[in-house]
Amino acid sequence: MIPTVYESPRPCWAVHRRLRRFLTAPTVAVVVLMTSCGGDAEPAPPSPTAGTALSAADRDASLNAIERWLAAGRADNAETVARSLAGRLPDDPVVDAALGRTLLMRSGEIREAFGEAAASAIAADAAIALERAEDRGQVDAETRRNLGLALEGAGRLDDAIEAYRRVGPADPVARLYLGLALLRADRPEQAAEILEPLARTRPDDAFVLAALAETGFRSGDIETAFEQLDAAIRLAPDEPGIRIRRAALLRRAGRFRLAVESLAALPPDVRERRDVVQELTAGWLALDRPGDAGDAWAARARRAPEDLPAAIEAARCFDLAGRPEDAEAWLRIAEDTAPGDPRVAEARAARGRSADRPKS
Repeated sequence: MIPTVYESPRPCWAVHRRLRRFLTAPTVAVVVLMTSCGGDAEPAPPSPTAGTALSAADRDASLNAIERWLAAGRADNAETVARSLAGRLPDDPVVDAALGRTLLMRSGEIREAFGEAAASAIAADAAIALERAEDRGQVDAETRRNLGLALEGAGRLDDAIEAYRRVGPADPVARLYLGLALLRADRPEQAAEILEPLARTRPDDAFVLAALAETGFRSGDIETAFEQLDAAIRLAPDEPGIRIRRAALLRRAGRFRLAVESLAALPPDVRERRDVVQELTAGWLALDRPGDAGDAWAARARRAPEDLPAAIEAARCFDLAGRPEDAEAWLRIAEDTAPGDPRVAEARAARGRSADRPKS
């Protein structure tokens, strides 16, 4: 998924603190370009015993299995194969690239369930594998794009920008990623230098238009920015990320109610995505309505029971809204979901401190 918001989501318990970079949900979600899956059967890669010789045929079969697991949405299984293969062939740059690509996808999955810190750790491992692949001669555009994404996920934004630059000007996807990374680095003029020519060559690319809108917004051309976003939505009406970007800019322009309404009108299956809920929460908090923010997180937690942070955020927002029974209910759900998880213990302690504060 192409990143579409350049701000950190603001949970109720830290409204004024920047927590994240990107991958909203992204979202931060990540774009990983990979070979499509052929057939419905689950791959059965060879499992060579450590210390035994690995034939070229077994190597290729394992690489194919990794691609098929990724295409099937099973990055966990792909990781098992990729780590085993990398252990057997530690000097193979193609294997390093496959491991890095797999870990990059895993970081997106882990972010949804376990939060930013766990995802960043996996992204850092992905970056190490992809840097190793590049150092050993794997310098194709896909490897360098993935390296940039992994470096961003690991919090190494300047290194990510340089990785995207190394892809060269002929790759439009890398140019878009470079423009987005420059925006994240608060370098909108440099981002515009990348995105404006890209928009001229790709006038019907909704993602390029949406990214370009951010540069215009930051330079003060707010109306043009919203015209570009509206055009991007017409080009890709089913792409939630662009609608999230539009809501974020509306909020930053002080149009809080319109920002919230634009997301609240989405169908429930879209509205309850984590990246949508994060921006919707920011809008509700800007309107000083933490109870509605809590309702949004609660809806997300009901749709995705494995999303422990959603239950914790629901509890925190309800606590902030003065709804202690709802806060306690969601905190208990979080405790039942992950007994002993330190994040739940921290939320419980924070709620206790909140209860001890004198009411104004």
